[in-house]
Amino acid sequence: MTNWAAVEGDLSAYHHVTAADLARMSTRRFLALVGSLPPESRFVRAWQRTPRRVDDPAEIARITGIPAH
Repeated sequence: MTNWAAVEGDLSAYHHVTAADLARMSTRRFLALVGSLPPESRFVRAWQRTPRRVDDPAEIARITGIPAH
């Protein structure tokens, strides 16, 4: 994961999660905590700057608001 340091730092800062906690954490809990990070967190800002490749016309329409043809 490219932004692991940001994820680990944010989980520590916002949720007081330690490295040991992460090692024992379920995937469901990890995703819930990452998903609840605030917009100003390092990971969320990095994620928003990460380019994505989208090939599905329906997904492109959803992102851009331009109807698929």
